[in-house]
Amino acid sequence: MRKIVALLLVIAAANHSIFAQTNKDPNSWDLRRCIEYAMANNISVRQADVQARISAIILKQSKLQQIPSLNYAFQHGVNFGRSLDRTTNTYNDLSGTFQTMNLQTQATIFNWNSQKNTIKSNDYTNQADKAAVDKARNDIGLNVARQYLLVLLDIEQVQVNDITLKTSQYQLENTRKQVNAGSLPELNAAELEAQVARDSATYVASQTSVELDKLALKGLLNLPADQPFNLETPPVESIPVDNILEERPEQVYALAIKTQPQIRVNSLRLMASQKTYEANKGRLYPTISAFGQLNTQFQVGFKGNTFGLGPFAPTQSYAQDPNNALNKFPVYVQSPIITQYSNNFGALWNGYWKTLSDNFGQSLGIGINVPIFNGWQARSVVERSKLDIENKQLTVEQDTLRLKQDVYSAYSQASGAFQTFEARKKSLATAERSFDLATRRYNIGVMQTIEWLNNQNNLYTARINVLIAQFDYVFKMKVLEYYKGQGLRL
Repeated sequence: MRKIVALLLVIAAANHSIFAQTNKDPNSWDLRRCIEYAMANNISVRQADVQARISAIILKQSKLQQIPSLNYAFQHGVNFGRSLDRTTNTYNDLSGTFQTMNLQTQATIFNWNSQKNTIKSNDYTNQADKAAVDKARNDIGLNVARQYLLVLLDIEQVQVNDITLKTSQYQLENTRKQVNAGSLPELNAAELEAQVARDSATYVASQTSVELDKLALKGLLNLPADQPFNLETPPVESIPVDNILEERPEQVYALAIKTQPQIRVNSLRLMASQKTYEANKGRLYPTISAFGQLNTQFQVGFKGNTFGLGPFAPTQSYAQDPNNALNKFPVYVQSPIITQYSNNFGALWNGYWKTLSDNFGQSLGIGINVPIFNGWQARSVVERSKLDIENKQLTVEQDTLRLKQDVYSAYSQASGAFQTFEARKKSLATAERSFDLATRRYNIGVMQTIEWLNNQNNLYTARINVLIAQFDYVFKMKVLEYYKGQGLRL
């Protein structure tokens, strides 16, 4: 709740046109500059943005999966010893070089809308991640605003402490004069000196609080601790605040349920889970797909053979003369001559295109993939998806209930803060009148120093209480504005 209060004040300050237009000093920071710088440099915001971009890539990939796949494979190599001749599909001992080329495509025809539901799920997830970026920005804005306003309150307290210290010092000077004149005892001056010491310590401590809270704010902004850092300090009275009497918690809640990023994130993640369940359920049924393929190959040996014929030589065979059985004629044949030679690089590619054309093959068909048994893997995915839906529904219910409680609590706190602020203002007016009367009586010597110091402490306490109550009231009203979707106005 404190984060929301702070964020609203931060955004309110960020929308203040005067500071946005006059902020020319590079070391001067108003709420707008703090918020914008934090949103650009905060690690959690940047991580949420990275996650949104990752989910956008996943969404794009799931959409492109609707397009048929197309893959080309190419191989080029050499083989040695006995190996497969890819052109003849026979084994031989001829070493050589080879190439194979393959072009494949596949397209899903029907898969029970599993692919479409996956796309819808990824789309909802991407929208949820984008809304999560807005939530991260709101969170860091609230943190920065809260810390920024703590520094403003510290500065206001320094001013109150400074006034109190100067009042004590002034009263000590007057008392010292009266003590020196013999009209007042030394005890009065001693008591005032002790009060000045206490007020000085309080003043120094409040200045230290300002510096420490500034360092904490620098930490939220990821700024170096030694960087010059001056905050613009708009008066809290200038912050516009709606009339609490015009607000109704049920109306604020009705607006909050439509504008809060966390509610949108939960709703989108629930819808994504539902589509994921439908997609996983579709994978339990057969998938029909079409496929096609083109392929060819080439192979040639490093060495080639030439075939020739030698001179005619007689054999042991004879031919019978059909007219005379006693006549026989010897048979002559030419012996084959095989000559082996090595191919040069250019010769390896002789007939390359013709070989590719001769070995060119094509295929086309339709396939059906039927899941029968895979160790209950697909079914378990479906069951987990169903439980994930139930979990997301519980998250929606929980955050919706928490939002309603936060809105009604913020309304009650704002109403109580308004009444406290009004009471503190009356108490301050009474303390100022009492201190004025006490000072007059002390100056004429009819009041003890200890009584005057009590009145001064009462006035100091009343001023601090008014400041705290005023900031608290403004913060809580800004929370209501935030829930109403108005952002922060300053």
